[in-house]
Amino acid sequence: MLRIRVVSALALIPLVVGATLYGDLAFLALALIALLLAGWEYLEMARQAGHQPLSGIGLALIALIMCDAYFHWNLFREIILAALVVTFLSALFRRTDSWIVGWALTLGGALYLGVTGAYFVLVRFLPNGALWTILAMLAVWASDSVAYLAGKRFGRTGFFNEISPKKTWEGAIGGWLGSIVVAGLCGLVFGLPVAHCLVLGAGLGIAGAFGDLAESLIKRQFGAKDSGKLLPGHGGMLDRIDSLLFAALFVYYYLVWIVRV
Repeated sequence: MLRIRVVSALALIPLVVGATLYGDLAFLALALIALLLAGWEYLEMARQAGHQPLSGIGLALIALIMCDAYFHWNLFREIILAALVVTFLSALFRRTDSWIVGWALTLGGALYLGVTGAYFVLVRFLPNGALWTILAMLAVWASDSVAYLAGKRFGRTGFFNEISPKKTWEGAIGGWLGSIVVAGLCGLVFGLPVAHCLVLGAGLGIAGAFGDLAESLIKRQFGAKDSGKLLPGHGGMLDRIDSLLFAALFVYYYLVWIVRV
């Protein structure tokens, strides 16, 4: 399993880093593909759990929120208003007894993925945005990998086991330290302020861990082990990007409020 995870990651990292460095539009395309795949997996989990989400509307809402961030339409309120109207109209014509559950799951999932995913687009637009984005992704990936290895080797004490049974405090602490080290190294290599990079690494280790727990909570509600089977050794796309979603929020506001880039 570990070998499959490593091979899968090594195949994906150059693609993601290359798209981030190549340009804004390439990054938007990659982010859209990832978020829409994750959105489809989320909606399929809901459907397999017996609910009736509005898949087309949910995916369209994710795409519109992402494009609003990229193209600076400043239409977020109007997009949400349109989604509310369309979903209510759809419910009138579908006339299912449990329509409100599918309605809530559709809007909630689209906001969860679309809004958090849009923050990576916003980070990419900041000065040195490509480098900050790559730092965030590498730090989160390092946190995930080190947490997995440290948990396997040293894990004894349960960490939110009612949500994710295999997580341990030892793994979580190992992942947190791994995030700090990699973020600091990125600062040295990229020529970014190392002190800020270390703080970012510490915050990313925590944000990434809770992003992973948030997705585990969703899967537990739906009775699913993985969000899908798209990526060998990792599960689905949502399993792969869950830690990045909360991390994007932290990076953006830290850079804007603290670093003032």
